[in-house]
Amino acid sequence: MTTAVLDELRELFGQELAPVLRRLGERPRGAADGPAARLGEEDAGTRDAVWATLAELGAFGPHGEDERAAIAELMGAALYQSPYADTVTAAALLAATGDPAYGPLLDGVARGAAALALAVREDGLTGPARPGPLTVHRGADGYAVTGRRPFTAFAADCGHLAVVGAGADGEPVLALVPREQPGVRLRRRDDIGRGDLYAVELDRAAVSGAVHPVGATWPAVLAAARIRQAAALAGAARAAVELAAERLRSRQAFGQPLAGRQAPAHRLAALAAEAATAAAFARSGAAAADRGEDVRATGAQVLYLAGDLARRAAAESVHLHGAHGMTEACDAQLFLRRAAVDSQWLGTGTELLREAAALATACAPTPNPR
Repeated sequence: MTTAVLDELRELFGQELAPVLRRLGERPRGAADGPAARLGEEDAGTRDAVWATLAELGAFGPHGEDERAAIAELMGAALYQSPYADTVTAAALLAATGDPAYGPLLDGVARGAAALALAVREDGLTGPARPGPLTVHRGADGYAVTGRRPFTAFAADCGHLAVVGAGADGEPVLALVPREQPGVRLRRRDDIGRGDLYAVELDRAAVSGAVHPVGATWPAVLAAARIRQAAALAGAARAAVELAAERLRSRQAFGQPLAGRQAPAHRLAALAAEAATAAAFARSGAAAADRGEDVRATGAQVLYLAGDLARRAAAESVHLHGAHGMTEACDAQLFLRRAAVDSQWLGTGTELLREAAALATACAPTPNPR
């Protein structure tokens, strides 16, 4: 990706459009599947325009993980919600199967003409490292699958669901399921981040092509996705700090801006340094993935750190905004809402620490007995 394209992406997700993108696609609490659940005409138009711009700039094309991490950081700073992240992850998993039948769909993804939803979780207690069960049916007409995925993002906006599940032997399998069919039922859910979340029920849903075992590839694909998610969270943390700093510069106390007070200034400086460190850690992990290194432990570690940071930075931003920070009119509360969901989307803190510890133990050198 050229510097010029990155500059255009920075402009797209920059200060001018960020306030609009932060609230893009929001639905009120309790909207569920009612009329309020549907995007307004202006919101839908803006979302389509942003997606088209991303396609025009080549954001969906083949890129290294370092470039993907840079894009994710920009999107995270703008709190941009879309199927982009899951589309990239699902496309990587489909490509890893080597099945030529996926070629036309992957070409559509590269052009920005197709979006993919990633359906992995069977409940809200376990993360994607342990996919929920999936019953595979094989008949004369091909494959079908049965299962439930109650937390699937942007399912209604995607033509296909990339369903990852534990097969009969407990090993992960991948099924590409067209959304528009009788065997797929969607129900929109409310969530604290006010995103676009759906409960998906699969009842002998027809599969496009074969059902592929992905036990050997899913951990690496998930690790890369975690690194990109960490980059997005680092970007969100940086933007939350910048929002708080802007607020302090506009507020007066005892005849001078609050930004001049050492206590809040030092706290924001520390958070800004942490955000820069988390972003650098994510970029380092992405570069390691591009070199073909095993980044499973790195993905768990950087996502844990970036998720914790995003929550703390957002909470500090709300605090420094005062009572205004808790109101709907203030964007600080948006950062706190999104951090609560996004920091756990690819694994809770406990799961990430457990995985990182297990991988570190497995890679530790065996002591030389004497």
